[in-house]
Amino acid sequence: MTKAKTNPTKRLVCTVSGKGGVGKTTVSRLLVDIYKSNPSISASIYDADGQVGGLARVYNDDGVRFYDLRKDGEREMLLNSVGDDATVIFHDLPGGSRFEISKIIDQGNGDDVSGFLEALKENGIELTLIHVIDSEIESAQSVGQYMKAFGTDGVTHIACLNHREASSQSDFPYWYGSDGKYGKGRAALLEAGGKEIVLPSLRAGTRAKINANKLKFRDAATSSELTLVERSQVKKFIKDFEANISDAKEALGL
Repeated sequence: MTKAKTNPTKRLVCTVSGKGGVGKTTVSRLLVDIYKSNPSISASIYDADGQVGGLARVYNDDGVRFYDLRKDGEREMLLNSVGDDATVIFHDLPGGSRFEISKIIDQGNGDDVSGFLEALKENGIELTLIHVIDSEIESAQSVGQYMKAFGTDGVTHIACLNHREASSQSDFPYWYGSDGKYGKGRAALLEAGGKEIVLPSLRAGTRAKINANKLKFRDAATSSELTLVERSQVKKFIKDFEANISDAKEALGL
């Protein structure tokens, strides 16, 4: 007897942080490359930072759609996008988006997103929040704030540690804890079944050339704008990231 096919989980995936400049768009660019290069994945991609967003600058010719989550009349795009004919709907959200999300249906105080979550549930959408974390306290505290607002019912939380300027646990004192303090966000995430992944480092000069030439990472790996060494660095960067997300693939829609 042939088993009936089950419908794949439809998933809304968002990069978030209460702090700007933590590396959300770098994570987003790597994930977009994976979504776009895999023919078995049906994905809709959005940049919620308007025309100034990092995805807007690099993927304006690659089917990525843009809107400004901070503007009345545009922020509804985040929820309306789940009606797309795709199994993954990915949004690169600007810093502090918790408050903007809470304005879509709820009171706008950043703490109540119950109406937003109920709409996702009614439409069979699973939500994944990728919390990008640097060494500063604001990004670590943001995880707890998002988890308190969004909970864990139908929501998967992924912590992505940015190794751009750090590489060991001691470089993330507010995430792992230090001197018996902090670390509550990490403990709550792991207790809820959340995942930890790592954004590997890429040499600053190589990253600068990629950004100056508005290259997708997948194109930078073969671009004549980079030296052989730089192209090799990019290939390793991509390979390491793909290895680092192996345990979180389901939550990322991969």
